[in-house]
Amino acid sequence: MTEKKLQYIEEAGMAFELFGMTRMAGRILGYLIVCDKESVSFNEIMDALKASKGSISGTTKQLITIGFVEPVSLPGDRKTYYRISNLKVGSILKARIQLFLKFADVLDKGRSLKEKNDRVSEWTLEVSSFYKWFGDEIDLVLQKWEREKENIIKQKTEDNENKL
Repeated sequence: MTEKKLQYIEEAGMAFELFGMTRMAGRILGYLIVCDKESVSFNEIMDALKASKGSISGTTKQLITIGFVEPVSLPGDRKTYYRISNLKVGSILKARIQLFLKFADVLDKGRSLKEKNDRVSEWTLEVSSFYKWFGDEIDLVLQKWEREKENIIKQKTEDNENKL
């Protein structure tokens, strides 16, 4: 593993902390990104990151749950391997938006239990309204992204054909 790759793995770990996740989650994802293999075994992750079995086990489960990583099996091999999942960007974002919408519902419920309208009621109304509005807007943004992505792929294909 090169020094640049090791630095990248640590940078990915720090970035994940900004999202409220563990540094190890970012380190594992970072490793899977810069690794030259399509999939890697549990032990390879453990050795590369010099981390404990428990840390890798719990963190890979988290990454699988949020959809960034998927377990795979290889024919004739009893080990479980891990790779970056094939989820579309929109799927990951929509899952996050669903969490915001659930939080908005919790805020609405709390506001409905209050006996008076006060600063907290106004805050919960604003936040829940924003999250609901944002969820609707994300659908429009994702539709626009899909069109843009098609244009990017089309342009790359044309560029490759022109090189031949």
